[in-house]
Parts: sequence; structure tokens; C-alpha cells
Amino acid sequence: MVGRSLLDRFTEKLEFETVMPLSPYDGEVYHYSSLGNVNSILLGKQGLCLWASRIDCLNDVSEGTLPEMRFVQACDELKADGRIDSRFYELIRNVRPNRTGLVLYAANGKTRPVRDEFKTYITSFSEDSDALAMWNYYSKGSRYEGMNIGISSRRLLNSLNSRQNQHGTVMALMVKVIYNEREQLELIERVLLDLHENYERGYESSVRYHIGTLLSNLKPVFKCACFSHEKEVRLFINVYRKFESELRVEYRTCAGYVIPYVSLNFDRSVVSRITLGPGLGSDDQKAVQKKVVEEMLINHGYQAVVAQSIIPVRY
Repeated sequence: MVGRSLLDRFTEKLEFETVMPLSPYDGEVYHYSSLGNVNSILLGKQGLCLWASRIDCLNDVSEGTLPEMRFVQACDELKADGRIDSRFYELIRNVRPNRTGLVLYAANGKTRPVRDEFKTYITSFSEDSDALAMWNYYSKGSRYEGMNIGISSRRLLNSLNSRQNQHGTVMALMVKVIYNEREQLELIERVLLDLHENYERGYESSVRYHIGTLLSNLKPVFKCACFSHEKEVRLFINVYRKFESELRVEYRTCAGYVIPYVSLNFDRSVVSRITLGPGLGSDDQKAVQKKVVEEMLINHGYQAVVAQSIIPVRY
């Protein structure tokens, strides 16, 4: 029998929440977009198509940087309070996010592990089905010309895995963004305290590995509180270098920036609802548009309810 590695033995001592600190989101989410994107998102031959943009090219310039900042804060707090000793503090304080991740993929009927560098791509949703702050992103002049697409997060992941991730070559997870600084610190501190409690001499590399993995996994999850009005839920996908050909990386431009993205295709059945933004003219005009959108969805194989925003904004 092959002996277990030091990492395996150390990992078995830890709480489940230390190894898997992110809870998959399970619920209805809403993808906001402009009406100009109807064709590319809803009406393609592949069904629902959403773009996932690379994390280092999103509009938030602090994207992906907060976990390291909160980690330094957490280390200093725990040391100052006497909850970790100086030796453990010196061991961990310079840990940085892992650049590689472990993926288990299927090949020739067997499961094979690969450790490789990866890049993270993100598709954004909101928990709020009718948010004025989100509609504002898609206003044109004095008109709110957006729509949002109501989707089951569980069906979305199942559809992605069955269509574009059959062999497990990408890591996909749907999580709720954490905005509150105290919550961010407490998540990291819980992990560090469990690692500290189970640490013994000889497990130094294992401790640092778990922290590096944590910081890497938290990059898409922590955001500044100033974005909390978005109530964001994210589908994030790690695309490993070895399997980049599985998901073709394309490029688009926005506000003078070139942004890498991947197209994700889903079954039409994941869409449960379409909500049209406020400010689309008179009540009669809104009623006509609602019927047109219902007709469009039926003609393209969707079975989704069409609704109108109830926000009473005129301009």
C-alpha cells in the first residue's frame, strides 16, 4: 500500500470548512445586460450564451487583491491577540496565493490529477431581481434599456458541466461575493486558527500550501464594500493552461481596454424569467414590448416568464 503524503495526513486533521471554505450558492440569480445583447445572449443556436471575463481585466481595479490584504490583517490581529504564536506567525506571514491548482479530469475511463497554472474567468449575477442601481448600468440617456435574465444557479452549473466540462478539465463554482471587511477577516482567521491548532513540526509546507490555496480561491469572492449594492453572485471558472483549448479564449474591447473572455453555453431550460427594465415608455408601449419578448422566447425554445420592472422611475 502506498504511503500517504505529509499533505494528505495534515489535511485529514483539519475541519471540512478549512479545506472547503466556500459554500456553493444555490438559488435564483439575475444576469443584467443591455437589450442590445439579446441576440448574442439568448438567440444563438447554442442556447443561452454568457461571457466570462478574465478577473484581472474587470472594471474593479482592486479585483483579486483583497485576500492578500485581509490575510496580512488577520495574521497581525491573531498575533496581537495571542491566538497564534510568533513561530507560526513567521511561518505564514509571507505566504502568497498559489499560482497552480489541482484538477481531476477524466481520460480513458480513469480519473487523472494534474497540477497546473490557471486563469480565472467570471460571469456576474445579482441576487436582486429588480435593482435600480443595476438598471443604471444599462441606461441610455434618459431611458433604462436593460433586461435581466432569471436563472437557477444549480441548473446553470449542471448545464455547464454536461455541455462544456464533461471531462472535468475546468473548475467551476458559483459563490456569493463577500463585501463586509469583518466577514472577510473572520473567514481567513477561522482557517488560520484551525491550521495553527493542528500544526506540528514537519507540516510547514502543508500549512503554507493550504493558505496559498485559500488566498487563490478567495480572489473572486472578496470585493470592496462600495460595490455591495450589486448583491453579486459569481460563476467563476479556473481554466488550466493544459486545457486552454477546451474553452476558446476570445477578446473584446470596452472603454479602451482589451478584455479576454470565454463563451459559456447553457441549456435554454436554465432560464426561468426575463425582466425588462423600467422607463420603456407608456404602459401601453410596455405591454406591447412584453408580448413581443414573450413571442421571441417561445420562437427560440424558451419557457420563461416575462415581467416588467416595477421601479417607478421616469428618467
